[in-house]
Amino acid sequence: MSHPHGRSNNFNALRFLFASLVILSHAPELQDGDRSREVLTQIFGTISFGEMAVQCFLLISGYLIVKSWQERPQVAVFLTHRILRIYPGFVAASLVCALLIAPVFGASDYWVQFKMGDYLKSLLFLKQPAIPEVFAGSHYAAVNGSMWSISYEFKCYFIALVFGLLGGLKKRNVWLALAIFCTVFHVINRSGWANLPSDLTIRLLMAFAYGGCFYLYENALPWRSSLAGWGLLLMAVLLFFPMTAQPALCLLGGYAILYFAKSGPLVLGFHRWPDISYGVYLYAWPLNKIWLWYFPEMNLAALVLLVFCSSVLAGLLSWYAVEKTCLKLKALLPRSPA
Repeated sequence: MSHPHGRSNNFNALRFLFASLVILSHAPELQDGDRSREVLTQIFGTISFGEMAVQCFLLISGYLIVKSWQERPQVAVFLTHRILRIYPGFVAASLVCALLIAPVFGASDYWVQFKMGDYLKSLLFLKQPAIPEVFAGSHYAAVNGSMWSISYEFKCYFIALVFGLLGGLKKRNVWLALAIFCTVFHVINRSGWANLPSDLTIRLLMAFAYGGCFYLYENALPWRSSLAGWGLLLMAVLLFFPMTAQPALCLLGGYAILYFAKSGPLVLGFHRWPDISYGVYLYAWPLNKIWLWYFPEMNLAALVLLVFCSSVLAGLLSWYAVEKTCLKLKALLPRSPA
């Protein structure tokens, strides 16, 4: 597997693709109140484009976060990098939702009902804004229903940190055991063999763990385009079955994603573009709700296009006004001696 230097890879393009798939998934669901017109749900019945995109985000994160710890195993640096990447964009989006969008599309007594303590707690813990109801009477009347996944991703960072501190990343079979445990738990849960609790956390951790495994076992695996292609075909078959859909996406889809990210042909110069995927993801939901508020019967294709274009603009603003500026603070961190 090749290891291009710098940003000469397709991670940026893939993250942008997955953020776009979330838009494609949410648009019909927010308009209809169900997934009857969601494309992937219609085909397989086990997964939506939105769920697939979140899983793929976590796969890539697992690969890159484990790589980051292995290359620079310093707690302060690790946490600072993660905080600078996640919090600034999230805080800005949350403030826009709570202080600008919600007062306009909420009840007339929005500020009377607003509780600063609850809101700040949701901000600190990377939760959806804890604010009074917004977009009342519409399907999924939340100001930003996409923000739920960010706290789960940050929890995965902490799990990687704990494993790193305990030596669980130096012994790669320990991290592999985590991926296997999550897989077994998920399969049992989906099979109905046992009454296990909701496996949302396990499902997301499974994707993150497989991403880390692909990094830890990178040099031991054969990386070929033919294997990626056959893997995707097999994954397409396994996506029809509830027990195998998510594990197949993590293992077979993860292999193909990471092969393309590291060794595939560079796509449209995305490696030179700003990484706006986080902003696109954070702002797509509220923008979708706003478009539907004014045009509830809009043609679905037009809705997807409008949400996509406006989300890209929001992503660009988020990147240049917030994220890029805060990421520059990484340079102020002291370098460890060689």
